[in-house]
Amino acid sequence: MVTVDVGEGVMRGMEDIRLSKMTLKDSAEMLIRRALLDGVMSPGEVYSANALARSLEISNSPVREAMMTLSERGLLELVRNRGFRVVELSVDDRLEVYELRRLIEVEAVRRVAGMQLSGAAGARLRDLAQATVDAIHDDERGSMSEYLEADHQFHMYVVQLLGNHRWVDMVERLRDQSRINGFYMHLREAGMVRRTAQEHVDLADAIVSRDVQRATEIMAGHLAYAKPTVAS
Repeated sequence: MVTVDVGEGVMRGMEDIRLSKMTLKDSAEMLIRRALLDGVMSPGEVYSANALARSLEISNSPVREAMMTLSERGLLELVRNRGFRVVELSVDDRLEVYELRRLIEVEAVRRVAGMQLSGAAGARLRDLAQATVDAIHDDERGSMSEYLEADHQFHMYVVQLLGNHRWVDMVERLRDQSRINGFYMHLREAGMVRRTAQEHVDLADAIVSRDVQRATEIMAGHLAYAKPTVAS
């Protein structure tokens, strides 16, 4: 396999992200992670840290550190003396991730819905749910990056309300693995993005209302979008 030299195409659709006051490593990680989740970086291809650093116009070290972190999170694989290969999940891999997500994310929602949230926490949850609706373009086309980031922020906040940082870390890893290679782009093609966003609003309402059964049912159904189709 030939190591891919990253050009403009790898970073296409990411012009809205700029290196900020975050550390260069964090900024590089954010950029590369988005490229992986958008499917801009091709599954199975090997990318060099040097080439990505040139594309981002920053030094090699923070880019390599970012790629090492993404490797630890199961999105990249280190290829010695060549770079990093984009992980390509099989249907069985995706099914494993889905089953784990059902176990721990639905349970997280069940517990949070049973809590007495503060007014500020409830308001924040509703705002994050609404942000996913606001992130949808009128025709549900174009880049899914804005919507998927809003979706991520909403679901991670739900888990963060448990106050268990290991639970948060596990959910974040599984969510990223389930979305790598642009897997969720089918929602846009099927015109289902607005429906999933409305489920966030409904879920937030159920949680704030402490309707445990309804919140649990909504979350279980919501995760069905992440279940891969297994050939019979």
